[in-house]
Amino acid sequence: MAVLCAASEQIRTFTRTAQQIRAGTVILQDGDEFDKVVLVVDGWLSSSKSFEDGELQIIDFILPGDILYATNGDGMTVGLTLEAITDARVSIVPVSTWRTMLMASPDLARAVGRIRAAAQARTSERLLRLGKGSAPTRIAFAILELSLRLRSLGHDMEETFHLPLTQKAIGDYTGLSSVHVCRTMRRLVRHNILETSDHIDIRILDLAALSEIAGIDLERLEQEIAPTAA
Repeated sequence: MAVLCAASEQIRTFTRTAQQIRAGTVILQDGDEFDKVVLVVDGWLSSSKSFEDGELQIIDFILPGDILYATNGDGMTVGLTLEAITDARVSIVPVSTWRTMLMASPDLARAVGRIRAAAQARTSERLLRLGKGSAPTRIAFAILELSLRLRSLGHDMEETFHLPLTQKAIGDYTGLSSVHVCRTMRRLVRHNILETSDHIDIRILDLAALSEIAGIDLERLEQEIAPTAA
């Protein structure tokens, strides 16, 4: 949110008047009529798609400072389901208002461009691993991706950080079963790469090893997926 607030007084106004959303609330359902932009002020949301039989894929976790453009190409309906993972605060801005703001503020338009580019970068990296990576590669990347995004919000990667996610949610994010997630996490703990506790606090013990498993250059990934206010 710092990137946006640094660029626009209007954004600061939206943050002060954000809606309170309880954990577990479905904010948008795939197919709903919706022509607005969602700004996350606080908390975690998930965006997802699912088959009629209930099989679900989490597309992304939406964290503070993120922007969600959820409307389909028809300009009228939403193409995903948006749910609050934790208690959250969100601002929902009409598309017409949003466009006017961007035209009036080049700084805001640039900040939004950086945020959208970062979202595209992390999606591309994650899709590569979903399509071609092993279970350890997918889990390692997800942990590093989320820890880097949390670091951009002021958390220290060298300290324990909290992921408010069940093993099922991690599985829905990485395309794995809960059992496979559990086994992979245990293997990383057993090899002294991670420590885990309390559903789910994580401490990275061997950042180099985790980065190698994920198949990433950590410094480059951070530059690509963590937009700054500069």
